[in-house]
Amino acid sequence: MKVHELLDLPESVDALDRVSAPLQQRLDGLLDHGPTAGFLRGSWLGHPIHPMAVTVPVGAWTAAVVLETVMRDHHAARRLIGLGLAGAPFAVVTGWADWVERDEADRRAGLIHALGNTAAATAMLVSFRLRRRAPSVRAQAWSWTGLAAAAASGALGGHIAFGSSRRATASE
Repeated sequence: MKVHELLDLPESVDALDRVSAPLQQRLDGLLDHGPTAGFLRGSWLGHPIHPMAVTVPVGAWTAAVVLETVMRDHHAARRLIGLGLAGAPFAVVTGWADWVERDEADRRAGLIHALGNTAAATAMLVSFRLRRRAPSVRAQAWSWTGLAAAAASGALGGHIAFGSSRRATASE
């Protein structure tokens, strides 16, 4: 199975519509296509904000894992994990603002993307909390787990954003 075929799988899970449809209506009603929605979607910039917003948590978490693994700098790793956790809410809000505008298949995949990001942030939060006392192998394992979840979820997010499956199918 090719990677794009694996990433296509959530798009065909009809059961996700039971969550997706009411959530889409609720969020669309909250955003109401006003100035807040335009800001969160980046209409003022002419580019979606979400892809830029995710660089803070993903970049900080990647740097944390690298610094801790290579340099054994546990204090910097904890600070960077905290920075990523602080930046995550803005990435989440901009992601949901974009998600509302997507088609049914993308919203299905977007739910899985959101679950992956939730798993990543939860693992990083566990790692952050374990580090209050002292660095540990458990804390480091949680940060590796969080980074792996963020990477997998990020691959799905990129697949959604760039329509990889549709382009690959059209070019084959």
